[in-house]
Amino acid sequence: MKFNELQLSKEMLRAIQDCGYNEATYIQSACIPVLLTGGDILGQSQTGTGKTAAFGIPLIELSEVSKHKRPQALILTPTRELALQVVEEIRKFAKYKEGLRTVCLYGGSPIQKQIQDMKKGCDIVVGCPGRVLDHLRRHTLKMENCNKLVLDEADEMLNMGFREDIEAIIKELPDERQTILFSATMPKAILDITKQYQTNPVHIKTPSTELTVAKIEQVVYECKQSDKREVLIQLIELQRPTLAMVFCNTKKMVDDLTSDLVAKGYPAAAIHGDMKQEARANVMERFKSKKINILVATDVAARGIDVDSMDVVYNFDFPQEAEYYVHRIGRTGRAGKEGLAVTLLTPRQRGLVRDLERTTKAKIESKPLPNQKMIREIRSNQVKEDIKNMLNESVSKEIEDLINEFSTQGFSDKELALALANNMFASSLLQEIKLPEKEPNSLRVQSKDKATIEINVGHRHKVSPAHLLSAIAEATGLSGKDIGKINISDRTSTVDVPKEVIKEILKDLKNATIKGYAIEVNQVSSKSKDRSDTRSSDRKPRSDSRGYDRKPRTDSRSDRKPRSDSKKSEFKSDKKESKPRRERSRKED
Repeated sequence: MKFNELQLSKEMLRAIQDCGYNEATYIQSACIPVLLTGGDILGQSQTGTGKTAAFGIPLIELSEVSKHKRPQALILTPTRELALQVVEEIRKFAKYKEGLRTVCLYGGSPIQKQIQDMKKGCDIVVGCPGRVLDHLRRHTLKMENCNKLVLDEADEMLNMGFREDIEAIIKELPDERQTILFSATMPKAILDITKQYQTNPVHIKTPSTELTVAKIEQVVYECKQSDKREVLIQLIELQRPTLAMVFCNTKKMVDDLTSDLVAKGYPAAAIHGDMKQEARANVMERFKSKKINILVATDVAARGIDVDSMDVVYNFDFPQEAEYYVHRIGRTGRAGKEGLAVTLLTPRQRGLVRDLERTTKAKIESKPLPNQKMIREIRSNQVKEDIKNMLNESVSKEIEDLINEFSTQGFSDKELALALANNMFASSLLQEIKLPEKEPNSLRVQSKDKATIEINVGHRHKVSPAHLLSAIAEATGLSGKDIGKINISDRTSTVDVPKEVIKEILKDLKNATIKGYAIEVNQVSSKSKDRSDTRSSDRKPRSDSRGYDRKPRTDSRSDRKPRSDSKKSEFKSDKKESKPRRERSRKED
């Protein structure tokens, strides 16, 4: 559907045309008519489907520019980057709506400046829940005229712990309002919010054919963990992306990898949550203006980064969620262009690719690492293109004098050209990186003695043995053969690892994450291990208040001492036994 079929104003159509858009995406053509009539929407769409325009265009069309300048619409986002991106999009579409003002509220920016901006009046407020709530409590943000609320990437806001803030903000809004919610996934928490705060919402889901992955070539390269950095540098050199993003799972890896790239001479910069907002904004400005062409980021920090001309996304670390993968690769293949998504994985992560294929409904091709023949062929073509480009450039007087000097020494033009081309080719020739069929024994732990570590994630975090194995192996460099028995309970998991390197393992896992959770890891004493060994690694959680199906037996255990966290008297019935367990569960939650 074309935008001129959506009953939009002439000013809006003109602004859309200035942005270079003609055809509306599915989510836009489905949402805009509903929102223009004041209806609520529950939208399910991924990054890259045009959802910002889907809600932004109707908000602008429905906003009435007045002298009072009290906010008529509030858009909540999980991160500063996404808030800034939404504001930028809103301002583009409001280009010809005279007098409409937008304010962005987020942490890390001086609050006094934000207060001054709001005193000048605004029609649309975009912000993160924490800072918006701060302004409401200071009474510097008045919401009595706000009759439109947008929760953008609501699932991510809940994952980041913003639910209480969101509910506190909603209480400050008028009961009569239009509520728009967008989420990539639909967990129970999202459905609960929909039921409580929306009125007969229209559920609009982006079909799989609309996802940008259809335009993206997805490939994986298998390599050893220790070779990942060299493989990435080799691929960047061979593919020569105009703009590229590299994703890592931890802030530390982002910093370390960025330092390596810069040391190798690549114009790269990092962006993650520990950076001050001014520094993050500066990095984004340099990236969008192509002063740097490689951006290394974590998943959360990358929310809101939207650059149409990005041609390659590199997954340096394997994504911990399939949804993260879709968000990552959705940043390439924009605006009708084709994109490339490259994932580096270790041999033990091979089986996880199937999950990504099911999510994206697309084939992910496994490619061999470039061999010497491929490297020479690619570099030969690149040198050829470089020489063609040089022929169209003006030559400096210094170079011209140098060539004349060689000519007087009897060298022909052909000899000079061959020497220069050979120098260009040889200086940039990369070394082949080989993946051995089997790792040599010297790289594996020789001892069979095991120690047990406990990690604070379990069944309730939807963690599987594959998640634990992948995270531990990636953080420590251990082979899958070195990792032993894995037991998963409701809240925790235990893993057997080589005893001789237990200190190094605990250190390496200090900043690791599993499925987006920052983990805590401790060594389990032998006594604790003996008790836990009776549990099966594939045992499902029970269904009582702790997540268990059956209640503990009381028969034949009358002489057993009560646990330290139980009541002093022994439990004499299931009813008495269940009460303290429920209370303890609530405290733990």
